[in-house]
Amino acid sequence: MTQKLYYEDTYTKEFDACVTGVREDRGRYLIRLDRCAFYPEGGGQGGDRGKLTRPGHADVAVLDTIEEGEDIFLICEESLPVGEMVHGILDWEVRFDRMQNHSGEHIVSGLIHERYGYNNVGFHMSQGLMTIDLDGEIPEDGLAWIEKRANETVWADVPVLTRVYSPEEAKAVTYRSKKELDGEIRVVTIPGADACACCGTHVARTGEIGIIKILGHERFKGGVRMELACGRWAYEYLAQVFDRNHEVSVCLSSRMLETGEAARRLTEENSRLKGSLIGIRYRMIDALAEQLAGAGDVLLFTSDPDPVMAQKLAAKVMEGCGGKAFAFAGSDTDGYKYAAGQKDGDLKALVREMNQALEGRGGGKPFFQQGSVHAGREAVEMYLKGICHSLTVREI
Repeated sequence: MTQKLYYEDTYTKEFDACVTGVREDRGRYLIRLDRCAFYPEGGGQGGDRGKLTRPGHADVAVLDTIEEGEDIFLICEESLPVGEMVHGILDWEVRFDRMQNHSGEHIVSGLIHERYGYNNVGFHMSQGLMTIDLDGEIPEDGLAWIEKRANETVWADVPVLTRVYSPEEAKAVTYRSKKELDGEIRVVTIPGADACACCGTHVARTGEIGIIKILGHERFKGGVRMELACGRWAYEYLAQVFDRNHEVSVCLSSRMLETGEAARRLTEENSRLKGSLIGIRYRMIDALAEQLAGAGDVLLFTSDPDPVMAQKLAAKVMEGCGGKAFAFAGSDTDGYKYAAGQKDGDLKALVREMNQALEGRGGGKPFFQQGSVHAGREAVEMYLKGICHSLTVREI
């Protein structure tokens, strides 16, 4: 049985221990110590990392930590002799990040349970953020309330209390739990926010969490999946948001708290200009159709990548040209969208053969076909000139 130093003092960063067992597993070594401050993976919290040192030897990296029964195993790429004394050093930044976030998760889950009666049915902590799965949906204003209350608990800097109860003692204690528990029960209590059965590591006081930020949420299995970050993770995320918003404020010549309104005005202006441009395009197409009246077969190229442009060109020109109208929109680099039309005609066989020759695909009604090709302009023009011997070619 391994002595679990992380329960005696969560803030133990270094310790001395003796190697009591080693076994190989898929090219790595599972090293058991008589005493250990490395926390094993469990309850949504990842296993600790760090290193084992010995005088006169290279350090042995600890890649992960797992628990089997009463034993703790360190996953390493190198073996160590049984009976060897080692000095363990935790990757404290990783451990403390997880402590901040695990404690923050308890606060958020506890407040949600108190206000809505929902249960935390899933919890996962990855690098930079964590997710909580809840068995009910929360309104937008409810999320804002939860986040504010959670941070007020942080600012209050209340102690995070841990106590192990016997089965008899636990009957008189109110606490959250995802499942029925037997034997001794370890309960983590945050006054005013939560009491929950938990085997993880936590900060000593809520003030150490720093900040709690809900990053997003979505419906999930009849409830909601929430993304959030606490402490350094939240700081780094918000620092990136600040930097991005600063870039936006410079581009929009607006103050940072006014970028939303500036973006809205820009979007409205863009929509207005787009509408004006479409009107100009349609008038241009009408004028072009008049110029090509009676021209017979026509091939049109436009650098505008919008497939609607090809559709409008072919549809308008085919009405009066007296032949087939082909319109290709795009470029040799990105490929072309096309539309082909012939008033009262049937272009299905022609377009099918064209697609085979020009690496394209498409379809539609007999008199109007649409699709795309990967061939360049020169290949398109040569192919259609071979079919339509009096082809008029225009670029617009």
